[in-house]
Formats: sequence, C-alpha cells, structure tokens
Amino acid sequence: MGRDERPKIRHDTAGLTPPVATRRHPAFATTKDSILPKVPSRDPQRKRDDITVPRGELLGTIDGDLINQPPSGPVWEGPQVGTLIGNAYRVVGPLGQGGMGVVVLALDERLERDVAIKLIRPAFTRSESARERFLIEARAMARVRHENVVEIYSFGELDDTPYFVMEYVPGTNVANWLDDAILEDRLPSIDEALGYLDQMARGVTAIHASGTVHGDLKPSNLLIGPASRIAIADMGLSRLFDPTGQPGEHPMAGTPAYMAPEFARTDLSPQLVQRADVYALGVIAYEMLTGHPPFDIETTTDMLLVHGGAQAPLPSELRPDLTTAFDAPLLRAIHFDPRKRTPSADAFRRSLLEARESLTSNHNALRILVADDDADFLALASEALAYGFPGAQIEVVPDGAAALKACDREPASLAVIDLDMPGLNGVELTAALRANYSLPIVVVTASGGAPDWHLLSALGADGFLVKPIDPFALIALARKALDTKGALATKSSKGRQ
Repeated sequence: MGRDERPKIRHDTAGLTPPVATRRHPAFATTKDSILPKVPSRDPQRKRDDITVPRGELLGTIDGDLINQPPSGPVWEGPQVGTLIGNAYRVVGPLGQGGMGVVVLALDERLERDVAIKLIRPAFTRSESARERFLIEARAMARVRHENVVEIYSFGELDDTPYFVMEYVPGTNVANWLDDAILEDRLPSIDEALGYLDQMARGVTAIHASGTVHGDLKPSNLLIGPASRIAIADMGLSRLFDPTGQPGEHPMAGTPAYMAPEFARTDLSPQLVQRADVYALGVIAYEMLTGHPPFDIETTTDMLLVHGGAQAPLPSELRPDLTTAFDAPLLRAIHFDPRKRTPSADAFRRSLLEARESLTSNHNALRILVADDDADFLALASEALAYGFPGAQIEVVPDGAAALKACDREPASLAVIDLDMPGLNGVELTAALRANYSLPIVVVTASGGAPDWHLLSALGADGFLVKPIDPFALIALARKALDTKGALATKSSKGRQ
C-alpha cells in the first residue's frame, strides 16, 4: 500500500469516509518517502485517550444524573498536603485527576510505604449513582489478585468523601511510552512491545476470571512500573459479568478510540460482553506494534463512522518487519463482530506469541544462566528457553553461589534467577551480578509482591515472573529484557561517540 493510498472501505455512513490510519510510521519510511517531512502519526501534546465518555453522551442522551455532568466551580486537586487520612495515610501531593475523582500520593505511616488514594470529587459526594459506581470500582479491584493488576488495600470516607487506598506504581504509562517513541521518531522493538502486551493480556485474563469486565482499557490506564512491570489501573467503568443475564443488561461506556462497536447494541449476548476488553487490547496492540492506531478516532463522531464500516490497514503494510504473521491475530482481535473476534484475552496473547515464533533468529551467541534450587523449575525453564532461543547455550545451577561462579567462568547474556534460594538468595545475587556485569536479570518467585519488585528493581533487576510460570511468558520477558538492555547499550555507546 502506498503512502497516500487508502485501504478499501466496505461501506460508510451517510456518505462519509471513516477515518483510517494509512501512513507508515516515520521509522519505516522508504527511500521515496524519506524526501517527505517525517510527521508523527499523533501530536504528543494532544490528550490521546484520557477522555472517558459516559454512556448517556455516547447514545446522544443525558439522563440528568450528576455523574454524567462535568464538575462546576474551582478544580479540586484533593486533600491538602499533610492531611492525615484514616489515621494512617499522610498526603504527599496530587498524582492525577479525572472527571469524577482525584488520585493523591500518600505515605502509609504504619507500614512505611507509598500508596495511591483515589477520592470522589466533592461535587459528586451527594450523588448516589456516583458513590455506588465508586464502590463498584473498589470491589472490582478487590476481587482481583494478580501481579499485572493494581492492588487495592482499603476503603473508607474522609469528611463524607469516599476513598480507597491502592498500590502506588511509580513510573510511567503506555500512553507516555508510546508518545516518547514517536517524539524520538522510532518504534519500540517487537519483543519489547510483546513483553508488555503479554503482561496486559494476563492482567485482563485475571480480571475476567474474577467475573469482571474492565470496560475502559486504554494506554493511559496501563501503568509501567519498576522492572517493566505492567499494572492495569482505573476500573471505574468495570462491572460484574453475568452470563445468565438478559441481552442489553450490560451498558457500555468508555473511550471512543478503544471502545468496541457493540457498545450501543441492546441485543448483545451476555456471553460476549468480555470481548469488548479484547477489542481494546487489540487496538492497543496494533498501536504499540505499528506506531499507529488502526483507526484515527478522536471524537465520538469518528467512532460512529468507523464502526459504520471500515477496514484497518494490514499491520505488515505499516511495519514490514512484523511480516504477515501478525496480520491475522491483530485484525481478528479488532473485528467489529464480537462473535468473530478473538474469544479471550488469553487466546489473543497466545496468538501474538505464535506469530512471534514464526520470526526466526540466530541465537547461537547467547549464553543464558538459570539459577534455582527447584529441579522441576530448572527443567521447565531450560526447555522453554531452548525453544524460544534456538541455538543458545543454557546453563542451569542450583543456587546463587554457583551462579556467580558460572558468570566468573564465562559471562552470561541473560540470568534467570529464583528469589528464594539457599545461601545466596535472589536479592543478594541480583546485587552481586549487577555490581560486576551488565547482563539483564529476570527474577522468578512463588511469593513475591510489590515490595520485592521495588527492591529488586532498585538493585537492577529487569523483570519479574510469579510462579507457576507459563513458558511463553518466560520467553516473552526474556526477549524483552535482552532487547531493552541491548537498546540501552547501543544508545549509550552512540552518546559517547
């Protein structure tokens, strides 16, 4: 497809052409294209996806409920710095805000850890609908315990203002990560993007397994924390999934660019409701891998036109090194008909991994070290890594001391280590390896949590996995760690020239 050629449109709405992404990312400009200005596909200064539209506005009606109306008067940024909430949480400052609430950073003075606290704006405290929706969000978060979903700690009220306390994930989010790449006129590598997407899909799978639909997946709700950990946040539009319910009992709202076409249907089978999250995941994956969203949607009108009928460009046309292997998985995930869409987040995750396996690479120069006192894990990890990195030399050792000796004998390209080992544990081994070598380090654990991730990240670990692991998750994270470390080394080398 040429730069100025538009993909074929199956049909349109009222004679208008749906807005479809057509231009290759500047990083993939051909020789002919390179004489043209390299214009990013998006203006990074524009809020790409922060506006969540209530269902009433999407359907062209306003039900009069206060929750669907913008707050009036001065903007409230939350409790003042120094305020003590719940006799335990001292407010440090604002973190962010949305239409209905604000999020502040606070210090848990009892447990000596940072937390994030979300509170309803005063303008909404008298609205029963707003308070109920806020409680639904807190309950939805409490039902999910997964390393790729933000954890909730407690719920309470401050001067009649409901709040809930949740895990604080320092770092950035996928929206900023993508915008940074565009500003630098580059695309994330395939393995870096797939490493994040694998975690996103796992988090969504856990949300669905808890009986919940997220309802507002988008890049700004996907946090990137220490050691490249993805944590799904903001479940303000989540709702219980009831497969026994009647069609039309699952109203949709959300962000236009990531909202599934069936949002306005009243005949949708309850069994298909969770596939709206799959659609959002597909749009996010398309954008992460190609540098473009499948459709240029900025307004509700754009969304309705697109959903009236448009065909996204083949991902391989926007980014040739994806090859055609990724075309079917990405396009099926964003299929307009939920019955023909990828059936689950986990199925989508596996389809991306299968597409990646079709891209052959020579790993003969790689040496991977695996350290764990669990013989079963050593066998599983070595088999998975041998499959994911054909030709790589893989050495397994039973403890941290043996791992150090192995590295001293011959430096490794990657270390996969257990957190709990006799003698030299994962924390000590991470510190020792980082002090002497620049190799990427992936830590696996059966019981680690956010404090362990933060500590290990500070020591220099590059990724985490919680046992029992999926072999493909280990492969995806190992590839991402190797790719990211290599990219940083290249960038550093260029900087010194």
